[in-house]
Amino acid sequence: MDSAVSLPGIRRLKITLVAGIALLTTDALFAQSTDQNGVDSLKTQMSQMQRQYEQRIEAMEANMKALESNANSGSILNARVLTDADGKEVAGKAPAPMLDESFLKSLTRNFTLSMYLRSGVGINGNGGPQDFDFEIPDFGLGRFRLGNEPDTYMELNFKQAHLLGDSPDVMDVSMTFTPAIAYNTTKVTFSNQFVNGSQYAMRQAFLEAKNFIKSAPEITVWAGQRFYDRHDVHLHDLFYDDYSGYGMGVDNIDLGFGKLLFSYLGGIRDDIASGNGFDNTISDPRRGGLYMHTLDLRIHNIDLAGGKLELVTDFQFLKGGTFTGDVDNDGDKAADNIKIGDTSGGRWGAIYNHPIGNKDSFWQVAAFYGYGASELFGPDPNNGRGTFAGFNLNEALGRVNHDGTISSSSLRHASQFRAIGQIVWNVTDNFAFSAEVHYRYDDQGAIQAQTSPVTGIIETTGGASYVVGGGIRPVFWVTDWLAIQGQAGIDYVHNNRNGGTAFNPNGTVRNDAFGKSGALGVFTIAPTIKPKGGWFTRPEFRVFGTYAIWDKSLRGAIGGTPYSNDDQGWVFGTQAEWFF
Repeated sequence: MDSAVSLPGIRRLKITLVAGIALLTTDALFAQSTDQNGVDSLKTQMSQMQRQYEQRIEAMEANMKALESNANSGSILNARVLTDADGKEVAGKAPAPMLDESFLKSLTRNFTLSMYLRSGVGINGNGGPQDFDFEIPDFGLGRFRLGNEPDTYMELNFKQAHLLGDSPDVMDVSMTFTPAIAYNTTKVTFSNQFVNGSQYAMRQAFLEAKNFIKSAPEITVWAGQRFYDRHDVHLHDLFYDDYSGYGMGVDNIDLGFGKLLFSYLGGIRDDIASGNGFDNTISDPRRGGLYMHTLDLRIHNIDLAGGKLELVTDFQFLKGGTFTGDVDNDGDKAADNIKIGDTSGGRWGAIYNHPIGNKDSFWQVAAFYGYGASELFGPDPNNGRGTFAGFNLNEALGRVNHDGTISSSSLRHASQFRAIGQIVWNVTDNFAFSAEVHYRYDDQGAIQAQTSPVTGIIETTGGASYVVGGGIRPVFWVTDWLAIQGQAGIDYVHNNRNGGTAFNPNGTVRNDAFGKSGALGVFTIAPTIKPKGGWFTRPEFRVFGTYAIWDKSLRGAIGGTPYSNDDQGWVFGTQAEWFF
């Protein structure tokens, strides 16, 4: 890179030194011609002087190169003194950053772009749209993905590294920015889909820095909103450990046997605020809303039996009070009041990952247990499905007693346990597969209740439930670019607490799946154009057919409107998926 700072003084000094040597040499030669008896003495003196000045010139050249190098490094914005139209310095103006060629080169050298995209179109077996997925009710555990994703989703991940430069003498700062666009409901093809339900989200916006502690340059600090050490089962679209959110933390603290990561994460339910109590008095107008505090502590990169172990623990605290919000999801936020006390919770878990020979092949096991508020939502109380604490706060706080009143203590008595095992194995260039099993127990600490769609009276069931399941997704390459992949998966739920509405053939409402148990099986075949070489190779261009069947006890809770009165169904479609 050309220097943006000239060093004329150093160059003039170099020329002066060279001229000085020449003059000294001339004087020495003149002395030699006048006194032949001192030839040997003069030669010795000249050699000594030449060596001295050569050493001085080499030292000055080294200093000049160092200064020029410093002028080219450092900030991606090179500092220059402001000048007028004639190139003269403007009096009284301090050096200021200016956009120049070096800035643009730094941007392209230190900038990276990655993305995730899935999109497609599908129809159900009755000829209508694929505006649902086949998913076990209640637990929010995700879905078997292949041929079972009705949504369009895209994430763009922008990262700019070395914001202060890549010199070892400066803090190494990077910035990450991840916007996302999702369309999660019925696909719209006849008008502007962005007007008809698309969602925009900010998934990440954070800064990260290292090399600020010279004795431990590997230690990093982060702050902002980020994906926080997420772990998932890709086959099942299940993020079994996801405490992504807002906060600040420090990572890569060397403990000798592993690396320490600790962070503070905070989240607020912006649709639930301090408000009227049950006696129509203001509980605490100063608080302004419901807020969750989370302290997360992890030790990762622990070497164990050829793999890596990660240990996780969390502590969470929720300040109690009387809050208003749409607890029963009827659209009326002002009508519902929740009174809870100060509540805390904790979570403990471990994740073990072991590679299998070749690239991208591994097996993994993980288990987590939590008690109290921690396990009903993660650091962000607005969290969606997939987090370990996967339940919506409305459901967590909205548990009712036999008389229909809202329970105020369910958070304190809630508990969960989750365990997963998975494998991704690229057996040969022509065959790969992924398989997984999962189990989740959940007790929300209070009975569950709903108003019967048939009788209109309150029905209740126990607060504890569990789901167990597993699946497999093999891929066979017929050619270098054509593959046949399939999927088979099954989930069983004990004591479905999520209800669901079913209809009799004449259109009247009948009893639904609330409080019942049952299983769901999902099976897919998908000819796919994708690069040969591994289960995760992308892009994929799929044509798929998916068949699902479930117990009659779960009718009305699976399959959306087209199959609300059925126990089986089909979807067909096309889809593209790409991530890099």
